[in-house]
Amino acid sequence: MDNISKQYPFRRSFYYAVEKALQDSCVSFILGARKCGKTICMKQIASQFSDTVYVDMKKDFESAMDKILFVKKIVSDIENDKAIIYLIDEATYLDFPDRTIEEIADAFSEVKNHHTRVVFAGSQSKALDSWGHRAFAGNASFVQADFLSYPEWLAYQGVAEVSAQTYSDFIKGTREFYPEFTSIKEYLKGCLEETVISNHKAAEMIFGNDCSEITVDMLLDVLYSSLVTLHNHVNYPSFVRREYFQETFRHYFPESYSQIGNENFLKEIGIIMRKRYTNFKNMNPCQLKQCLQFLTNCGLITITYVTDDFSVNPYICQNILSDFKDTVSKTEIMERINICIKYPMFYVDMIKSLLKEQMPSILPKPLLGSIVECHVRGLLPETGCFEYHDAQEKEIDYVSNSQFTAIEISVSNKKTSATNFNLLPEGYRKVLLTKDKSGFQGDIECVPYYQFIYENSVGRELCEPQAEQKHCDCIITPRMFDE
Repeated sequence: MDNISKQYPFRRSFYYAVEKALQDSCVSFILGARKCGKTICMKQIASQFSDTVYVDMKKDFESAMDKILFVKKIVSDIENDKAIIYLIDEATYLDFPDRTIEEIADAFSEVKNHHTRVVFAGSQSKALDSWGHRAFAGNASFVQADFLSYPEWLAYQGVAEVSAQTYSDFIKGTREFYPEFTSIKEYLKGCLEETVISNHKAAEMIFGNDCSEITVDMLLDVLYSSLVTLHNHVNYPSFVRREYFQETFRHYFPESYSQIGNENFLKEIGIIMRKRYTNFKNMNPCQLKQCLQFLTNCGLITITYVTDDFSVNPYICQNILSDFKDTVSKTEIMERINICIKYPMFYVDMIKSLLKEQMPSILPKPLLGSIVECHVRGLLPETGCFEYHDAQEKEIDYVSNSQFTAIEISVSNKKTSATNFNLLPEGYRKVLLTKDKSGFQGDIECVPYYQFIYENSVGRELCEPQAEQKHCDCIITPRMFDE
């Protein structure tokens, strides 16, 4: 592991969270989307600390017996309070991983141990999170890993400027940080295979982790469809029209559309998207809910409920996707939820897969606006929030009843008179994201979109060491929501 520090000198924000977890707890879990950087983090930990054992449960054992003997060694070291750190990667490839985690928890509960540490990581975050909380009942640390954030990218590049230009550079440049990422189709294939394996190996099925009805192409159908759903002000009847993507393409890429001049190319894109739409329309509600649940479990999408009712149930999205809600129609699902791709890297990759060499070097404003809206929604808490949308087409992008906060997401300098904050009940904080305006206009707080994204992303401490001690009025993070 000595060459890891040289090969991967940049340490992500969650690396330091894992370091702290090792100080605070005997057992830690690193949770996060597949290929977001958990393995590199564990190898960096192994190279930084003495007396560490790193294993990949998927690759490093030839037989089930080898795995059993390895676990027995861990239990023995726990019982003897040995000063050692076990870093168990791809933990879902343990034989009966839920039972193995419980066995290790039992070993810790039976002795006073101060020196042995065990860290679990794997791409099946929903399963690991469930198994870890069930086994340790709060006596373990859980560290959330994620794809490279905007502040982390700035730190990685050695750039201090927070601006529209550096945010655009981040969107286009993040992909280079993940050279092993080949395509979103291959990525989803790996996610699906790992979910099937983890469900097969576990002694008990994880509720909400069923993927028996879905395929990689079905997941792609949903993701491509999400490019033109409610965050682009599209109702369901418009969404399923055969010509809709052609119109969307003209809207997103007006200059590219006129410059391409290749009708065969445009027709080819139209055929691809019409096939996606046809597949999507042929899905039954159960399949659609499984796709949405799966993509949510993988951390790839955020789902916001759309309503004109300010007293909406904070868990309404979970209820809609529940296995017990078989009576909910597909039309109702698509009319009542806003699906957003969480990471700009994936959004851009999907657009690139269509445009290929015709992908413009400068993102058109409509496309940038859609990416920013999806990115912002992915940074904000998903529980206890909704999108306000009434019958007169008046809307507010994000409303949190738990914190009495409403946000309108834009990449232009929208006039405050063009917002619908006046529809809010009294007492709500009002935040308008802008192109470059900041400060208060009446009771509406204006914040440039790139500044808001920076302040609400992990990794600011890498750019400014005192970031955690500083207060910024535009911060609306999950941490603050929980305070």
